[in-house]
Amino acid sequence: MRRVFLLGAAALLAAAGASAQTSLLIWADENRANALQDVVPAFTEATGVPVEIEVVGFGEIRSQAGVAGPAGEGPDLFVGAHDWTGELAVNGLVEPIELGMRAAEFFEVALTAFSFEGKLYAVPYVTETIALYYNTGMAAEAPRTFEEIGAICAALEGIENCVGIPGGGDGADAYHNYPFVSALGGYIFKYDPAAGYDPGDVGLDSDGAVAGVSFLAGLVADGLVGQTNYDTAKTLFLEGEQPFWITGPWELGTLRDQDGVNWSVAKLPTIAGQAPAPFVGSQGMFLSAFSPNKVLARTFLLEFVATPETMRALYDADPRNPAYREVFDQLADDPVAQTFALSAADGVPMPNIPQMGAVWGPLGNALLLVRNGESDAAAAMSTAAQGVREAVEG
Repeated sequence: MRRVFLLGAAALLAAAGASAQTSLLIWADENRANALQDVVPAFTEATGVPVEIEVVGFGEIRSQAGVAGPAGEGPDLFVGAHDWTGELAVNGLVEPIELGMRAAEFFEVALTAFSFEGKLYAVPYVTETIALYYNTGMAAEAPRTFEEIGAICAALEGIENCVGIPGGGDGADAYHNYPFVSALGGYIFKYDPAAGYDPGDVGLDSDGAVAGVSFLAGLVADGLVGQTNYDTAKTLFLEGEQPFWITGPWELGTLRDQDGVNWSVAKLPTIAGQAPAPFVGSQGMFLSAFSPNKVLARTFLLEFVATPETMRALYDADPRNPAYREVFDQLADDPVAQTFALSAADGVPMPNIPQMGAVWGPLGNALLLVRNGESDAAAAMSTAAQGVREAVEG
């Protein structure tokens, strides 16, 4: 049940130093905008403050907020990904948010994801990671190891690409291939729970990282992983021509609407006997540092968004695992949600420090060279690590 709103409209406007002409502007992608729109009437009725929700492409929000906010033309609140946090905070674009006792309503991994230098900068609504989708007509049971995948694929006829992992062919993809970097002890930046990420300690060329990427190269050499970009991997799976596909919950809507392919989802298979450690991400809503209506924006965020009803609506609009505990508990009988939760439990939070921006290009290019058979793991990962170190030092 939504919490009782304690301040009347006049009292709240006075407390916020706002006038009767005050309004809130929220930027969200289409899925989130539709879910948030249902909250607006209740907020406006309680406060007398209108709310405009403007649809902005998710991939465009961060850059546009960086320009529009300082110019006084940006939103009061905007949705975004947790790995934006460090950059936004360092550039003074977002305002810290205090949850107090309400922090217990959210999963700790999601709060950690949006925290930078000891401060929380967003209210999270989802967590996400990747897992293994499999065609149940081709694989009756979920494979636990890549060796089991090899045996399944060897028994199938006419399969040219067994495991669809984006990041080959013409499409670099560090995100989907990161489990091979991390499974055997590799890392991007060394992490200390007390101090956070150390950009001065880059582990892309560590023994564990090279060993894991060498394992990936072996899968390519054995014909289990092909040179597929994201779209090709997706198409092959949806058309029933590829038994396995590694990606995230953002494809659940497509899969549930797809006819002709029976599928299920499992944890990622083990890599050289070790559980892979995929990236764990989170999405949430930031409060702009340039908002002239911070009190009202916090009220909207904490009293009208951070509720079971709205968090469930956000999940229903895009079924990625909720960061809000009460809504996740409602999914106890959903095997897909539970499987993604187990995969996330094996994972590592994607670094949210500004230096992470220097990683995607070098790491993605290195893995692409390995996937396409143009470099061995040691040379590719050494080049990637050096590229990241030079960018960080620069």
